[in-house]
Amino acid sequence: MFLSLFQVLSTVAMKIETQLFLLLSTVALIAFALGKYNPLAASVSMIGLVILSFAIARSFAKTLTRPLQDLIQWNNELSQHNAEEAAALACSTVLAKRTLQRQDKIGELARAFQHRESELQRSVERLKQTTATKERLESELQIGRDIQMNMLTIKPSGFSKHKDLEIFATLKPAREVGGDFYDFYFRRENLSYLFEENRFCFCVGDASGKGVPAALFMAVVKTLLRSQAYTDLSPAKILTHVNEVISADNPTCMFVTLFFGVLNLADGELVFTNAGHNPPYIRRQNGLVEQLNQRHGAALGIIEGLTYKEGKTTLAHGDILITYTDGVTEAMDRENNLFSDERFFDLLKTCKYDSAEEVIHLTVQAIAGFQGEAEQSDDLTMLAIQFLKQPIAPAESGDLAINNEALSSLREQWDKTPKGSA
Repeated sequence: MFLSLFQVLSTVAMKIETQLFLLLSTVALIAFALGKYNPLAASVSMIGLVILSFAIARSFAKTLTRPLQDLIQWNNELSQHNAEEAAALACSTVLAKRTLQRQDKIGELARAFQHRESELQRSVERLKQTTATKERLESELQIGRDIQMNMLTIKPSGFSKHKDLEIFATLKPAREVGGDFYDFYFRRENLSYLFEENRFCFCVGDASGKGVPAALFMAVVKTLLRSQAYTDLSPAKILTHVNEVISADNPTCMFVTLFFGVLNLADGELVFTNAGHNPPYIRRQNGLVEQLNQRHGAALGIIEGLTYKEGKTTLAHGDILITYTDGVTEAMDRENNLFSDERFFDLLKTCKYDSAEEVIHLTVQAIAGFQGEAEQSDDLTMLAIQFLKQPIAPAESGDLAINNEALSSLREQWDKTPKGSA
């Protein structure tokens, strides 16, 4: 900017100098014309005026054009250095001192230039500090994202021995971290290692808000749910207890919608509680799609002292339970149109899929195609469960499944024990 200004002023000065020279030359020609009766006097007058105009032009160049050229040269020197070197150069060079010491308008312009250079240096320093802070926060958020994803990512080795279930999930935060979550774990009846894990507990939740506050609140709720589920297998009682804990001390008025279910792997019975969450769907083996539209209470954290209820249904062999958060149905395109419950239901009802993994991939692809270039507006989470075990007879449903490997190990130890020992 300064360089362009200096060039304009220098050009103007040159034009003024040229016009002054032409004016004086014109005066000399007039003097020559008037001196036709005395050619010698006219010639002398013309030569004198030409010399005088040249002298005036030289003087004008020294007082205006040359200082402007000095400023241009100074600016060129500054542009060849980095910010720190330029700050020192702005006051230390002979050229800078000569220009800054002037008491005319050129000096004022030079001092204004020096002040602007100092302001620029301070702006550069502030920008460096801001950039460093931003990079540190981004690094911390990325670490938080990695931690959250590790908490929520399904590890197939954890349930590979369970041939009666197929589980698949996806979680895509709208920001680095989010408030959506899912969790699942197997529960041993009576906590005895002799018996197989015949209860499958799972949940899908959506904490209010986005970003770090929602992620922290989600972590608290997730921990409370798992802790309580190890002492109680009733979804209603689990959610009633957790709601009491977070409602009693909730100054930020945050809440979480939640669907919590307990599936009996012996007979396919599903007991569930829906706390203000999106109703899941069941795609039956015959292709029919049902919605579990029962609501058993408000979102957790809103009403203290609320007692939740629960519902029941049964999963047959091949049935797929599809749970999700509102990031699915409220995904938006560039015109802010919603993916909607109707479009999601039509997808589940009309498209072909035979596993939990297929239905999630199908839904994610459909949402991506619907959104187009639009930015993701909310966290998106899905958890799908396919029950693959043939239910046993009702009379046998209360029996516990014996772990044959553990029992054989006990028998071998008993056979090796001396008969006379205690």
